[in-house]
Amino acid sequence: MRALHIADLHIYLSGPRAEECRRILGWVPDNARREVKPDVIIVAGDIFERRSTPQERIFLAEFLRELSGVAPVVLISGNHDDKDDLRLFRKEYGWTMPIEVVLNPGVVSCGGMTLAFLPWPELGLLAKANGAKSIEARRELARSALVDILRGFQVHPLIGSDKPSLLVAHLSVTGASMDTGQPVTGGEDIALSVDDLLTSGAAGVALGHIHLRQEMRCLDGRQVHYAGAPFRGSFGEATGTKGGLIWDWDGKAWRVTPWDVPARRMVLIEKTWTPPAEADSEGLVFTPLAGADEVRDAEVRVRVTFPAEFREAMRAAVAPALDELRATAHSMTVEERPMVVSRTRCAEISAARTTAEKLLAWARAVETDVPAGAESKLGILEKEVGS
Repeated sequence: MRALHIADLHIYLSGPRAEECRRILGWVPDNARREVKPDVIIVAGDIFERRSTPQERIFLAEFLRELSGVAPVVLISGNHDDKDDLRLFRKEYGWTMPIEVVLNPGVVSCGGMTLAFLPWPELGLLAKANGAKSIEARRELARSALVDILRGFQVHPLIGSDKPSLLVAHLSVTGASMDTGQPVTGGEDIALSVDDLLTSGAAGVALGHIHLRQEMRCLDGRQVHYAGAPFRGSFGEATGTKGGLIWDWDGKAWRVTPWDVPARRMVLIEKTWTPPAEADSEGLVFTPLAGADEVRDAEVRVRVTFPAEFREAMRAAVAPALDELRATAHSMTVEERPMVVSRTRCAEISAARTTAEKLLAWARAVETDVPAGAESKLGILEKEVGS
């Protein structure tokens, strides 16, 4: 038995990642059919980026039509999904394709395996009836309610660590890492531990929500994995491979292997440009920006920091290097970050009463001599202006 596990599609056809979304989700069904050949396909939440448009729902319908032609599809709601949007794809709305849309905790049998589902938990609904007033108390009561739901899955006769069963969930798990390396602590979300998840009794846990594909440590050997996202949603996800996971049941346990997709690379280049007089050079202190192979067919963002008053000089200096990048990159944007330099007057100059006194204070501050005759000339001018 084999399951293909993907998550976090974030369909958003009017956003900056629309082209990549269309390209990758067009590739997924064909590769799944030719290479993976799964018995079931799991989509672990965040189907849409936000409340969907008719165009995006039509796109999802075509994607699911292709995907369900490979194997039965089961999908759950994530924190970005509007449940009413996903509800439109349920059988009661006339869908005849083998698609199961799960919006609430439950258990189904599909593809020879048993799947328990825990869609994105809504803090307000879970803690609504308990009378808790503080956010911390509500979050803890909601977490306890989720653990109770997970324990409830144990009573299902087809769920157990020795059976081909999976818990499919969309949530934050403590100990996971973001693409930036920042650990998941929960924050405003409800965060469960790996031990909490395993109270479901399932032989493995297939997760969505964190876009970095990763394995969560488990002492008893059961597999707990985030599938990651199939393509990069921002330059914050520039590192690592993208795709999903393949779950194979060997008769006793799950064996999990990565499934890579041809997601377009994103390269962020951060440099500082210094004017020639300050750099004691030609000013273009970061040539070349990158090698041709490093940026080939990648989406490139060049972030240049420079003194604000030298914007035009910076543009002229870096233009040749940017042209080199454009020759091989798929696309490129330049982000200018001017440094505003604040200059404060010497206190002694500010305290001086006359222009001549200010000139003397300036000369002392910069350790130079006042030009001969300048002080007397200033005195004459001040008298003329005063009269």
